[in-house]
Amino acid sequence: MQSTWSCTSRTDVSSVIVMKSSAQDGRIKRDRDEKLCRHNSNGRCVHCSALEPWDENYLKEQKIKHFSFHSYLKKLTSGAARGKFVALEDLNCKIRSGCRDHPPWPKGICSKCQPSAITLNRQPYRHVDNVMFENTGIVERFLNYWRTTGHQRIGFLFGKYEIHPDVPLGIRARVAAIYEPPQESNRDSIRLLDDPHDADVDELARQLGLQRVGWIFTDLLSENLASGTVKHVRNIKTHFLTAQECILAGHLQNKYPNRCKDSSNGYFGSKFVTVCVTGDEKKQVHMEGYAVSAQCMALVRDNCLIPTKDAPELGYIRESSDKQYVPDVYYKVGDQFHAINHASRVRRNGFFV
Repeated sequence: MQSTWSCTSRTDVSSVIVMKSSAQDGRIKRDRDEKLCRHNSNGRCVHCSALEPWDENYLKEQKIKHFSFHSYLKKLTSGAARGKFVALEDLNCKIRSGCRDHPPWPKGICSKCQPSAITLNRQPYRHVDNVMFENTGIVERFLNYWRTTGHQRIGFLFGKYEIHPDVPLGIRARVAAIYEPPQESNRDSIRLLDDPHDADVDELARQLGLQRVGWIFTDLLSENLASGTVKHVRNIKTHFLTAQECILAGHLQNKYPNRCKDSSNGYFGSKFVTVCVTGDEKKQVHMEGYAVSAQCMALVRDNCLIPTKDAPELGYIRESSDKQYVPDVYYKVGDQFHAINHASRVRRNGFFV
């Protein structure tokens, strides 16, 4: 008997990930400990019994920062109710329509139609655990434009999703090709143009058994042409992604959602990845993979999050207007005692994305 994972992509034209039900529980098997185990080879105890795929100690030992989305689903359905009451719902930042108790916004609003305030939290899971390119030539051809002109470049990643063996119930995006759409760019910016071949590219990819799995962009500035080094501009002291890049990532993730049977509308989150090509601490060309959270996707979808003009690392929450009500957005900051005390603050002006 075979079963598929409960969540697949809306446009998933890759081979469906199918495994035997016995291998789908994701439990991490452990060998018998010769020092601690007092039973025979057929027995199991707390020192050698299988671990759940979301076990925090195991993930920390393996240096896995986020557990996989399917491990998250397993955790939700692991209780006595077996997931009977599990319902994954997207965050809503808009006034619910159809309320007849008062005139429409801005003349009236009530607790039944008003969206709840949002507290930004770290998302514990991720939909894709790794991005892998089938060969180096894919990236080298993409980087040739920057090497020739010094201008930045954007491309869409086409490939497949597959099982990632190093993360319990993990998924890996395997990239087979990069498609570079019409665009105008210079040293500091990129502007995407209308693509008349967009649908044809998707159809060709479908016939080849591929799909869009993400997007890639460069942020490279040469430091020494002779040695081939680039500037290290993205780090913990500056930013890893700008607000504008997070907003574009959120837009694309909303465009390519993740199919999920535990959601009321059939979709939750996204497996669409973001890859940034920039300089690392050794001033070498380096790639980093990202994905924005479901909270960010909702803020982008409902037109609540915009970039700031003078600080690329800061985002801005719109003010409510006659045309749009925007809920309060809170974030948590630690005081001098950090892990002990946290304070929530409402934020509409710039905050780190």
